Amino acid sequence: MVGAGSEMGLRLWGIGLFLAIASVCAPVLAADDAPKTLSTAELKALLSGNSLAGNGKIKDPAVPYDWVAHYAADGVLRLKLKPEWGGKLIRGKWWLTQDGQQCRKFETGHAKEGCWRFVREGKFVRFLPASGVAVEGRAVRLKGDQIE
Repeated sequence: MVGAGSEMGLRLWGIGLFLAIASVCAPVLAADDAPKTLSTAELKALLSGNSLAGNGKIKDPAVPYDWVAHYAADGVLRLKLKPEWGGKLIRGKWWLTQDGQQCRKFETGHAKEGCWRFVREGKFVRFLPASGVAVEGRAVRLKGDQIE
């Protein structure tokens, strides 16, 4: 019987140690996963030469995407819509402001011009209207030019 009590004591001690470690680590993990508004430098690293893809839903952009946008390093922006939305390729320009906004102006199409602030949410980025005719949305980053 003495052995069983000692084993139970060790289990309780292990659970207590786990809870103590978890209580110290949890705030650190939560801080790393917390949404973060991106700076101009972070936006440049995220967008320049890469693509964003989304499905027009705020919850969880997933394949198949409704649109893919490529942000060329020289400021050229190309947006490809899914076939059900007409499959159009819309061209324009994009740029970053000193206060952390990504702006764009399309040559044609709906919502020709606008600016957004980007917030990192885990593997996704949420874009929030900052000015102009802009909509809120969520997307994932795809490396390189993913316009087909």
